[in-house]
Amino acid sequence: MSFGAAVELAVSMPLSWLPCIGDYTREAEKPFAATLVSTVVYSLVSIWMFVIGMGASLYTGSSDIAGIMTAAGLGVAGLLVIVFSTVTTTFLDAESAGISAESLTGRFTGKQMAAAAAILGTILSMCFVMDDITNFLFFIGSVFAPMAAVMIVHFFLLHRDSGEEAVDVPNLVVWLVGFVLYRILMRIDIPVGNTLPDMLATGVIAFAAGKARHRKKQRKTAAER
Repeated sequence: MSFGAAVELAVSMPLSWLPCIGDYTREAEKPFAATLVSTVVYSLVSIWMFVIGMGASLYTGSSDIAGIMTAAGLGVAGLLVIVFSTVTTTFLDAESAGISAESLTGRFTGKQMAAAAAILGTILSMCFVMDDITNFLFFIGSVFAPMAAVMIVHFFLLHRDSGEEAVDVPNLVVWLVGFVLYRILMRIDIPVGNTLPDMLATGVIAFAAGKARHRKKQRKTAAER
């Protein structure tokens, strides 16, 4: 694995937590403070996690988590750590999936959709081999990197809010372009990974498209007057 590919796999994990954090902080009384705390804490814990993982791998000469736990003499304690860490993080994922699904349909509550997501995820995990999730992590990156770029540009740079719209088609098209671009960039070994250049390119496209939409809307308004 190249350095750029390793960077990309490391980046895809916090990217995948972006919607989850948004789901949990969306109703915070102080949105900025909630976002800041979430970002700082997640960054510090992630750095500590990487340090532990790299240190354990160098110390034991193995990247196999089971082998590392055995070499550390943890045994049952190590197994409990893996089980509880998996359960707690998956609970967050299931709850976030329920909230996201609830925003798409009003027929079911977030709790019902979260339960359905947990059941479906359990079934899928038993049907598919989970030894190597590298391709899945790359897929996550290709979905969330352009999505984050579109959201940042649309809200923070263009100061627009599409919360009242069922579907923002232009932004969806820009996201699709970013998705395709990410998959193309995967064929190129970039030292900084694929996420950063993809987000920059998608952000530029989103900004240009947003400005064009605004000018078109202004001309239409002027013509109606």
